[in-house]
Amino acid sequence: MAGSPAPLEDRSAPIASGAVNLLFVAPAMVLFGVFVLLPMGSAFFYAFTQWDGFTKPVFVGLANFQRAFTDPEHLMSYVHVVLYILGTFVFEVSFGLVMAVLLNSDRKGFALMRGFFFSPVVLSMSAAGVLWAFVLDYRSGLLNSVLRALGAGDLAQPWLSQPGTALIAIMIVSGWKYSGFYMVIFFAALRRIPKNIYEAARLDGAGPVTMFFHITLPLLRQNILVALLLAITGGFAGFDLFFTMTNGGPYSATEVPATWIMKKAFDQNQLSYGIAMTVILTLVVIAISLVYLRFSERANVSRY
Repeated sequence: MAGSPAPLEDRSAPIASGAVNLLFVAPAMVLFGVFVLLPMGSAFFYAFTQWDGFTKPVFVGLANFQRAFTDPEHLMSYVHVVLYILGTFVFEVSFGLVMAVLLNSDRKGFALMRGFFFSPVVLSMSAAGVLWAFVLDYRSGLLNSVLRALGAGDLAQPWLSQPGTALIAIMIVSGWKYSGFYMVIFFAALRRIPKNIYEAARLDGAGPVTMFFHITLPLLRQNILVALLLAITGGFAGFDLFFTMTNGGPYSATEVPATWIMKKAFDQNQLSYGIAMTVILTLVVIAISLVYLRFSERANVSRY
């Protein structure tokens, strides 16, 4: 009706909607605060104290961090983990990529082969470490027994008991365990590449090697970057395989940050020092992740 007053705007609706949304988010926020933010905050607090887990913590400032940066075993553990990560690039990422390309076929039996190649991934890392520790045992291990049976006993080595081979052996076992995981990632990406691209290249006279380096690798660039990030972050978090196979030995040749932290924090009751090294490790992984994100953003901008 003309001249009638306009209806009042219901301003309570957005407020009610926001309250409902907050109600749904609240459980997740509580869990995140209790299991993520609270442990992180307490870790940063105890990193600046002298604490063995039982007595009252005493504030010592940056003493734990100064000790960590002058601890030769702690510093060498980062050298070992970097070498291990470089090894995972070869034995896990690169080998997984090659196997994905070779098994990228619908022929009979290829699906079964992919399943066999992926099967070690479902095995726990601790079980894999114990299994391969028996295989690589110097006296009764399967590898040395086969070498002796073939008349090549001179090649038998204490693979996990000498510094020159222990870390390489762990790299190979890690590759056996996780290369199938990366194969699945690359195989799924290969399935998204149109086949007519390869057909056109084949008509132009390109061979398999040329197509791999000029078609497959460029189109898998993002997947390769993701795989490298997973390998790097997973390498810094590596513990169970090192613990079950060598426990940092021999002569600290396979000591990585996680094993050294465990020894100091729990074996020697230097919990605050172990927490400080954990904070350093966390900051290193965060820094690497940020560098990766920055590089990935620049790569995406350059593509377009």
